[in-house]
Amino acid sequence: MAVSNLKKRIFTGTILIPAVLLFIWLDHILLPIFTLIFVTFAGSEYLKFCHRKEIYPHTVVMLIPVYVFTMLIYFDIHLLLPGFAVFLFVSLMTIIRFPGTQQKQHFLAEVAVSLFGIMYLTILPAAIILLRKISFQVCLTPLILTWIYDSFAFFVGSAIGRHHLAPRLSPKKTWEGTALALPLTFPFTYFLIRLWFPDFNMFDIILITVFISVLATLGDLFESGMKRDVGLKDASAAFPGHGGFLDRIDSLVFTVPFFYLYVSAIK
Repeated sequence: MAVSNLKKRIFTGTILIPAVLLFIWLDHILLPIFTLIFVTFAGSEYLKFCHRKEIYPHTVVMLIPVYVFTMLIYFDIHLLLPGFAVFLFVSLMTIIRFPGTQQKQHFLAEVAVSLFGIMYLTILPAAIILLRKISFQVCLTPLILTWIYDSFAFFVGSAIGRHHLAPRLSPKKTWEGTALALPLTFPFTYFLIRLWFPDFNMFDIILITVFISVLATLGDLFESGMKRDVGLKDASAAFPGHGGFLDRIDSLVFTVPFFYLYVSAIK
């Protein structure tokens, strides 16, 4: 890896990570506002993916439900009725807009990418908010472990990686980086769980490490699959050395909801 790119990656991380931790610590209404700003830019990247496949979901139809769901979760409002209303909203707006659209018509694809986009962009801020409602430390745990695992996988893979994990999806991801990052992450999992989760045992620590590692890799490959499908290396160049907003949340979209479900099942 080029030294200049590594410097960019480290510099961006030293700014972005403290900003995320600050808003999580401050909480109150600032946390959902921060997540929604982040998701707005991530949503624009997702829409760019769709446009490159000649699918044109309505921006408002997709992003407004993401904002609504996030705020409803923040204020502890049941989501069944709003969820059904959103489904009707997407369907109705697509029907109204479709006959007069100036772009190539892909009705089913437009509905599908809209509904998937709402789910994909909502699940992370929802999980972060729900974890923050438990405590600051609980919310930090999956973020820190995912960042640690991703960093180990990246640097180990860059240093000694020879065998590609999924070359058609992520040419730089290697079996060596993926495999060695798991045991390297384990001591950090052990420390954080012992520090903040006294009721968890060694089995919990092992299970959390394994799932964080597997799901972080899966999330990265999933987003890479979307990028490769539309012929892009990065979602954007928003973060030098890191890619775009979707590139920054791809692993977290899978690991943070898992951790919330795990903590909720155990406590």
